[in-house]
Amino acid sequence: MTSTALHKATEVGSVHGPLRGYHREWYVVSPSADFPGTGRVKVGEPREDALWFDRRCFASEDALLTELARRRLPRIPPVHRLGEGPSLHGFIEGTPLDALAPAGTPLGAGHLDQIMETFARLGAMRPAGFPVPRLCRAEDRPADGDSAGFLRSLIRFTRERAYRRHLPRYGRLFNQLGLPRGALGARSPLAAAAAALTPRPFCLLHGDLHRANFIVDEAGDLWTIDWELAMLGDPLYDLATHLYLTHYPARQRREVIQRWQDVMSRVLPGSTAGTEADLPRYLAYKRAQSVYTDVVRHAGALLGARGAGADAGAGAGTSTGAGAGAGVASARLRRERLRASAKEVHQVLARGAEELGLREVPTPAEVEDAYAAFGAVRQVRSWG
Repeated sequence: MTSTALHKATEVGSVHGPLRGYHREWYVVSPSADFPGTGRVKVGEPREDALWFDRRCFASEDALLTELARRRLPRIPPVHRLGEGPSLHGFIEGTPLDALAPAGTPLGAGHLDQIMETFARLGAMRPAGFPVPRLCRAEDRPADGDSAGFLRSLIRFTRERAYRRHLPRYGRLFNQLGLPRGALGARSPLAAAAAALTPRPFCLLHGDLHRANFIVDEAGDLWTIDWELAMLGDPLYDLATHLYLTHYPARQRREVIQRWQDVMSRVLPGSTAGTEADLPRYLAYKRAQSVYTDVVRHAGALLGARGAGADAGAGAGTSTGAGAGAGVASARLRRERLRASAKEVHQVLARGAEELGLREVPTPAEVEDAYAAFGAVRQVRSWG
């Protein structure tokens, strides 16, 4: 729990939460009479333990949302600044789109219209003079239109932050799963794909447009939330990320690509050049990136579950029959989590095998064995 976020929330009003959120811990607050006219709001703080597998470009999501509101981008969370207190995000009352239309199911025509409207409005926001302060380094800010440099910067970020940073802790697991050391290097298939990209004009990107980041309100309108990963770059990357994460049925996926091209060719001439050849290249990067993301996330989750289960069993399992039963149930739950994680990691390895140059994709059983062995080694080391 992030105590600072909770403390801020209690200063504003009645607190509900925390909400699910990967990069931030959020609390929903019903403001007290001291803060009239705002409706329910959210108070959040970055999670200290969050793993950043995507580059963060802007210094402040609040500042970005404020600028987007100034430019009249519709259906985004409002930002409230109440005196000297914390910055608050308006809480969008509604249901996440993934709860109404799970992955693999088609979206309604009205929602597709609004997603295309979002792409169009972002396409009109060009890098020149965009006033929101940025965090990314100079080498991660390729010149407007340098699509090859843009993808190279993404690959470099993944190599440094998702692979090299985790080598001391997860290198053994990477090796057991067969991940080649040079898969993200200068001579990799991904680097060759980046070099072949067609130049396209840059614009503002959301960077994380998937079903859980759309909220459907009571009127059926679609609100876009979670702008933490927004950046300035090649608009085709936003489409690729959206397609990769949203999991449209095949027929609707083709429709989305065509509609995106129709919309973007009007609002940002040149932005659809090379789509047919370059969209698969960006999707290849997303598949490769997901390998490192999922391998590390599942390892961290399994280690956490193992530690919690072991502690609970040790405290209760030696004195009573009920405690022993709880220990058995906990062990069974850990095995189920391990098996489920192994299945998911096998699938992401299979999808990214060609991009990463995997000679052979480990079976779900082999992935399960690799995680079990890795967890055992980490636990022994922690005892030492």
